[in-house]
Amino acid sequence: MKIIDWNDFIDKNNYIKEPASVTIGTFDGLHKGHIHLLSKLFTPEIEEKVVFTFKENPAWFFHKKNFPGDIYTLSQKIDAFNKAGITTIVLIDFSSDFSKLKGNYFISCIIDHLNLIKMVIGEDFKCGKDNDTTVDKFFDLFKQSQVILEIEKRQPLNGFPISSTIIRESINKGKIDQAEQMLEFGYAVDLNNLDIKQENKYYYIYKNQTRQVLPDNGRYNLNILKDNMASREEVVIDNTFLKWFKKAK
Repeated sequence: MKIIDWNDFIDKNNYIKEPASVTIGTFDGLHKGHIHLLSKLFTPEIEEKVVFTFKENPAWFFHKKNFPGDIYTLSQKIDAFNKAGITTIVLIDFSSDFSKLKGNYFISCIIDHLNLIKMVIGEDFKCGKDNDTTVDKFFDLFKQSQVILEIEKRQPLNGFPISSTIIRESINKGKIDQAEQMLEFGYAVDLNNLDIKQENKYYYIYKNQTRQVLPDNGRYNLNILKDNMASREEVVIDNTFLKWFKKAK
C-alpha cells in the first residue's frame, strides 16, 4: 500500500495512470458502514483503490476544546485500510489554508492527477469551504465526464444506524462490546510512541498523552497496542491515569 502526502499528490509531475476508484472521508475508526462503502471501490478493471483522508480529524481542527476523541490513531487507521485492501492513501494535513479550498477545486485536483474511473461517496458527504460542495453538486461536476459516481446510503447494523458518533458514545460509556460490533477491526487503545511508566504492580500513562476516546472512569478489559503488539489487559481509568497490571511471569 502506498501513502502519499496531499502536497506530493497535487505536484504537477505526479499522475497515477492506472485505472482508479476513489473515496473521500475522515474514516475515524473503520466501521462496517465504511467497509461497505470501500467495497464499492473494487471492480475487476480497477487497479488503484484510493482513499483521500486526513492526518488529523477536521473536527479536532475546528473544535479542539470540545473534541470527543479519535476512535483510531492515524497508524491504526492506516493499518485498517491496508487490511481492507486499499492500494493508495492520500493523506491531507488539514490546515487553515486547506479549509479555505472550494470543493470543486478539491475535486478538480483529484481528477487532474489520476485516471479516475469511479468515485464513491456517502449520501451525506460534503466538502469545501463552508461545506459548499454537497452530493447534488457532485453530479454537476461529473455530468460531462465518463466517471461513474456512486452514492452510498448509511448502512444499519441489526436495524440500527452505524456512525462514529454512536461508536464514541458506546466506548465512553464502557460498552466496548457494542462498539466492537460496529467496528470492522475492533477497538484498542494505541500506546505505541507514548511515554509508558512503571510501578511495582502496574504500568501507566497519563490520559492527556492520548487523543483517543476512552471509557469513562472505571475498570475494564481492553485491547491495548504496545510495541506494535495487541494484548487484552485489565485496565483502570481515572481522571488522570490509564493503568494496567503487570502479568505474572
